[in-house]
Amino acid sequence: MTLAAELLGFDNVAVANLFSVPSHRTGAITELGAAEDGWLAARGSLETCLGAGDGVLLAYGATSPSGEARVQFRQQVAWLHHRIAAEDLPIWHVGDGPRHPSRWQRWTYRAHPDVPFTEALRDSLVLVQVDRVWPATRFERASRGGETPLGRANSKAQRVEKVDVQAQVD
Repeated sequence: MTLAAELLGFDNVAVANLFSVPSHRTGAITELGAAEDGWLAARGSLETCLGAGDGVLLAYGATSPSGEARVQFRQQVAWLHHRIAAEDLPIWHVGDGPRHPSRWQRWTYRAHPDVPFTEALRDSLVLVQVDRVWPATRFERASRGGETPLGRANSKAQRVEKVDVQAQVD
């Protein structure tokens, strides 16, 4: 995250999660996230970061949890997009969507083979217009090789279930 902040010209990074209940594995969000409590509890931290930030790097991952947690996740993402637009903050993501940082190296290696990671990450940071921020369902399709606003998505892109957003504070 620090490298991405530096590449974007920010001095500090603040991390806020979309979901507030900790777990040891990403698949646990399907169970833990079925109720809205963990999602609503995360909003205070998200609001704090958005209020203090000068930009947002969306990095909550490519895959929604399943079951009722998917409904909660999609509502949280919609709420977040609305709040970012209300704050009028610039938005970035890595590659073709809100890819989780644990997948950045894999993404940059596939998108920019034989390019050093720092340079590949710089080339992969995409400024996103507020009206083009991806709904959660659209990025899931793109992560499996569907059409994107940037062209055809990488059909070998890795899917991630961990839900997390990175907010940058200047």
